[in-house]
Amino acid sequence: MYTNEQMELLGKVEALKSEKKLSQNAVGQLIGVSGASLSQLKNGKYNANPQKIFDTLANYFEIKEKAKLAYSEIGYAETSISEQVYVTIALCQKKGGLAVVCGDAGIGKTKAAQKFVADNPSSSFLIPINPCLTNTKSLLKTIADRIGAGQEKSNNELWHSIVGKLSDGKILIFDEAQHLTVKAIEVLRSFSDYFNDRGQTLGICFIGNAETITRMGGKKAEFAQIANRTKQRKIYTNSEIQRDDICKLFPVLQAEKMDEEIDFLLKIARTPQALRGAINLFSNAYDNDDISLKGLIGMARYMDMEV
Repeated sequence: MYTNEQMELLGKVEALKSEKKLSQNAVGQLIGVSGASLSQLKNGKYNANPQKIFDTLANYFEIKEKAKLAYSEIGYAETSISEQVYVTIALCQKKGGLAVVCGDAGIGKTKAAQKFVADNPSSSFLIPINPCLTNTKSLLKTIADRIGAGQEKSNNELWHSIVGKLSDGKILIFDEAQHLTVKAIEVLRSFSDYFNDRGQTLGICFIGNAETITRMGGKKAEFAQIANRTKQRKIYTNSEIQRDDICKLFPVLQAEKMDEEIDFLLKIARTPQALRGAINLFSNAYDNDDISLKGLIGMARYMDMEV
């Protein structure tokens, strides 16, 4: 009852389910079709016009095929800055207490945190912060969800639920920590203090922009307790990015000895665009089939970058 093309699309759905170990509802949500509709379509019992769903499936898999041909960024490169951030997080876990790592956007702080959690999945948790998490309850609920603690109703019950789920030697890493309020930071400090009072350690590492370290290391009275318990403060700028970092991020340039191209991307990386900007530039140039110096410069101008 279906064409060969339609049967092929149904086969791709099943292959996707198997590859990612997804349920029918989960794979439907990924593609943008209800799981019930997929089941009915598969069993030949979909009463409405099935072509609309087949069009959605075809569009999804076409996009994924094109994505395979696009530039694929290196998952993690041990750059000079990301390596130092990684070490700081490791020390925070070892010693407990508070640590602050901050600096310019796009220089590898988040990548280092992601790598650390990937290397230590049972003892470390990365919690991205956004401007919506401005009150204590929303923060506590986010932490509870991330570590698998019970979602209790009151702040007090949430706090105890989180403490009960955490244990000696763990670390909580908060990315984009500049969004945290003073009260939220005090709540997080209380978790570390709880374990410290029992002769145990819980690391709390804040990662964010320069404002993060200015606030937590400032002289204002409300930050005194925070500053006193902050064992490590590190700040990094894009001017510290090294040429070797570019070689690690773009090994094809190193392999082909494309020195001018490496130097140009280093120049981009030391602007406010930072490493993230250099990666975006190279990615677009790669997809445009021209990673020569001329191609990189042309793409940089097209992207309105400083050159």
